[in-house]
Amino acid sequence: MPSHDTMFPPRSWLPCLLTASNIAAGFTSMILAASGRFDAAVYLLCLAIVLDMLDGRVARLLRATSEVGRQLDSFCDAVSFGAAPALLIYLAILHEMGVLGVAAALVYLFAGLYRLSRFNLVSDVHTKARRTMGVPIPIGASYLMAAVLMRGELPAAAAAAVVLAMAVGMVSRRRLPELKGVGPVTAMLLVGMVNYLVFVAWPNWYTVGWWTLWNVFIVLAARIEDRRLALEPSVES
Repeated sequence: MPSHDTMFPPRSWLPCLLTASNIAAGFTSMILAASGRFDAAVYLLCLAIVLDMLDGRVARLLRATSEVGRQLDSFCDAVSFGAAPALLIYLAILHEMGVLGVAAALVYLFAGLYRLSRFNLVSDVHTKARRTMGVPIPIGASYLMAAVLMRGELPAAAAAAVVLAMAVGMVSRRRLPELKGVGPVTAMLLVGMVNYLVFVAWPNWYTVGWWTLWNVFIVLAARIEDRRLALEPSVES
């Protein structure tokens, strides 16, 4: 049986602290949502997304990746990007649909848990892949958060459609780009993050429309890049 120091080496404490901060933000977001402070709950989930981006990168930088860290990260993602946004959008919008709203929120939560479980089974704890299978759960959560910010202009049925679309996206097997390396797709992903922050600061149909359209451009650019990379070996030969 591996020792505690092998499973949880001291150099892994910093990334694990970031992961713990992620789940703290997610849990606090649920408390704020329960008290009706929906915008503040969204802002905390934005912080959770930033922390989620940092913990893995810090772990790889310190060569502190571990199976314990990966499991902690998944548990935190299940709370911050699964349960928290599902509860948030239900309390903010989907409660108007009664049991159907509960069902939509649960479908999203179950899809997110499946996505996280599948990711743990197929990924390497020590490296970050260039492509990932299905919509990452933080992206799914970001769309639910966007719906909450637009709740005054979004009917409950439309919000439920967003929730179900993200659930389908998370369980799909489509390969989507990850934030890795240097290149046009990575640069577009970084711009996409800025687009989302602009939307969070000024939530309206123009900013959310541009952010969504930019995400479509990212997927198309990734497909073009994949085709180019697939042709490279045959060109060299």
